Amino acid sequence: MLTRLHISSFVGLTIGVWLLALWVQGMPVLSADFVKPFGIVVGAISLLVTIFNKYLWSWRLFRGWYVKRPDLRGTWEVELKSSWTDPETGKLSAPITGYAVIRQSLTFLSLRLMTKESRSVLVAHSIEQQEDDDLFKLVGVYRNEPKIELQGVRSEIHHGSFALEIHGTPVYELQGHYWTDRATRGSMILRNRIKKLYDTYEHASNDIGN
Repeated sequence: MLTRLHISSFVGLTIGVWLLALWVQGMPVLSADFVKPFGIVVGAISLLVTIFNKYLWSWRLFRGWYVKRPDLRGTWEVELKSSWTDPETGKLSAPITGYAVIRQSLTFLSLRLMTKESRSVLVAHSIEQQEDDDLFKLVGVYRNEPKIELQGVRSEIHHGSFALEIHGTPVYELQGHYWTDRATRGSMILRNRIKKLYDTYEHASNDIGN
């Protein structure tokens, strides 16, 4: 995100180039009083940037022409279908259901995926614009932490990556695949979004599952 230092630098550079251009063209350059409101200008712009980054970026007024970033905020129902096969039965594992909580601003995005047995947090991500201006893909790397009582018994901490196509404006679904460093992979789909943000699987399940 842009900091006050960045904004000060940009504003100062703009003023400097403007004055230099006036001087080169032989036009009168204003006195030093011209830059006295510099602090006020930087403060006002910093406030506007903060407000826009946190709130205004998602307004329909700016969508498409000024901001090309899909709004993914909310709690999503998730279904995971893994390629893992039970060595004893030879059968694929049953689909895993859970919830994905996405917090987002113009310059920030966090994703927490919660299931009954584990939690995954986003380590790095990118929202990629596809061949069509209205098509986007969310790609990321995550860290999965099973509940402590399952570690060393049935599941271990591991990392993985995913690529999800973003469908709709406003977005109604994310769908794609994931891969892990345990040599497993599978499909992933996020749908049925609600605005409320949850911190735990149990809390989301009690509210949404009933």
